[in-house]
Amino acid sequence: MKLLPRLFALFAMVLAAASPAAAEDITLKAADGTALHAEYNKVNGEGAVVLVHMLGRGAKDWRFVADKLNASGLSTIAVDLRKHGANLPQDSGRPELSPQDFAGMKQDVQAAVAHLKAKGFTDIQIVGASIGANLALQVAAEDESVTSVVLLSPGLDYKGVTSEDALAKYGERPLLVVVSKDDRYSAKSGLVLDSQAKGVHSLVIYDAAGHGTKILNKEPQAEPMLLSWLLGTYTLTDGDGGASRAAGLQTGDTKEIETTGKKLGEE
Repeated sequence: MKLLPRLFALFAMVLAAASPAAAEDITLKAADGTALHAEYNKVNGEGAVVLVHMLGRGAKDWRFVADKLNASGLSTIAVDLRKHGANLPQDSGRPELSPQDFAGMKQDVQAAVAHLKAKGFTDIQIVGASIGANLALQVAAEDESVTSVVLLSPGLDYKGVTSEDALAKYGERPLLVVVSKDDRYSAKSGLVLDSQAKGVHSLVIYDAAGHGTKILNKEPQAEPMLLSWLLGTYTLTDGDGGASRAAGLQTGDTKEIETTGKKLGEE
């Protein structure tokens, strides 16, 4: 009978080893002095990923993805952009955001990257959704320590945060763009960005997966594809560049995508 408690203890140890530890709540400081909440999880591994949320959302949107990345050996940091998430008092409502706020959000992402650098990470990737995608590309364009970027529903211009200029500076580093045809503005923007990408890049187009991080919930293949890209196991089907897509994905006919819909600057 004494063996049973030992088996339970051993089983608990195995579960603990297999499950990633809870994220650590930390405070970052942007270059302009703005204090920012972030969820940081360091695991054994050389790589790390910065996760940037959509407008009006927060770092907690990434918890499920972060857990899977942590279990796969990638550390993560999900930052609450200024006037978002845990940076706001509870029940404070959605604040008004000024052009200065949107311009300052790039510093918020830079603060997350700086935190990873201070922890010794040299292989840093950034994943952003919607305006977070544009911010991710802008930060990566100015920081060569960022080795790869994933854009979920990017736009050519969200609230003055643009992407084409940043892509030109980003150079030949890897780029994954994920959009959905029912989100017409992002679909159009994704096609433009993919056509201008210089290095290894892939454009994945879904039919009806929605916008930003919603794609990861609506499209069953999206999350495994994202993890594959970040882990370096993603397979390009059309060579190193062009409108490449992961094997087996239903990308649809890009010629049917309409170029009208959401106006520039709208979320």
